[in-house]
Amino acid sequence: MAKEVKKFPRILSSEEREAVLSYLKERFGLSPSLFDDYEMLRGAANFWLFPKNSSWENLKNLVPETVGLLFLREVSQYLKPTSAFLQRFGRWVAKNIVELTKDQFLLLKERRKIEPIELPVDPGYVMLKYEGWILGCGLYLSNKLFAYIEEKILNSY
Repeated sequence: MAKEVKKFPRILSSEEREAVLSYLKERFGLSPSLFDDYEMLRGAANFWLFPKNSSWENLKNLVPETVGLLFLREVSQYLKPTSAFLQRFGRWVAKNIVELTKDQFLLLKERRKIEPIELPVDPGYVMLKYEGWILGCGLYLSNKLFAYIEEKILNSY
């Protein structure tokens, strides 16, 4: 049986990069300048941030499982930020932030969703916070809030 060769992620074209930066600015209020020191890479449906000052050419000869910080996933033609990305860059997020109350947090922890709920955010992916801590990514649609947060994060509170 032949060994499957993984395709190394490619650097985004300038048009693709602009589209990603535009999404991050429009959805979360993140300034494009935050990412000046990072290459943006893409695999099949995943996007990574990789420091520009690293030895990129040396990595091309390897077959890594991942490279850099996985920061976006393409899900049904939408870009979903990873919780790890939001935890690292969330202090600069300026919009579509949901600060959970204790009761809301406990419901999300138990059920992974809250419905019905009306929030002052745009429908789509949101950053979830609790007691000032960035938990990660949620999805707000049709007066429902879904949590896309790892169990270990939810259980640490």
